[in-house]
Amino acid sequence: MPDPVSDKQEAILDTALRLFTERGFFGTPTSMISKEAGVATGTLFFYFKTKEDLIDTLYGRIKAEAATAMCRNLEKEKTARDRLRRIGRNAIAWGTEYPEKMKFMEQFAHSSFVSTTAQEEGMSRFLFLQDLVVDGIREGAIRECDPQLVIFMMASAMSGLIARVASAKTKKEKDEIISQGLDLVWSGLKA
Repeated sequence: MPDPVSDKQEAILDTALRLFTERGFFGTPTSMISKEAGVATGTLFFYFKTKEDLIDTLYGRIKAEAATAMCRNLEKEKTARDRLRRIGRNAIAWGTEYPEKMKFMEQFAHSSFVSTTAQEEGMSRFLFLQDLVVDGIREGAIRECDPQLVIFMMASAMSGLIARVASAKTKKEKDEIISQGLDLVWSGLKA
């Protein structure tokens, strides 16, 4: 039998995700979240002490999910270019499959509503990217530059690429856009 405690918590998180992406932080009172999740406001505060705690939890879960998705089958790739393309394809697949989660990450990535601790924990999930960039620079495949800059530039490029892929009408068009986009990203990185 499903655990009713975790079911309530999941209902709160799912509802909060939808409402925050639709209405923003200030447009989403906790009373609305609890009402639409079908739980008492006291139940919401049983799981999340504050609205900021709820955002931190949601942010951490989504960052962890995105990082896990990006690493899928990464071990199969041998070169820095192929690993970056795999990460890009995985990020695009995840971002287009979960547009609400993608929007939430974009909305709250640099938000003061996410605690510094949650931001640091979220970013720690992506240390594999820094390792990949540093290895690529060391191998001479990626141009010499600040690894953090590369990661931030890649994140921005992926966000735009995901948005463009999501608007494509056919699979063929999506595949072409993905290929072109990843080629553009690689062209900016290669040594």
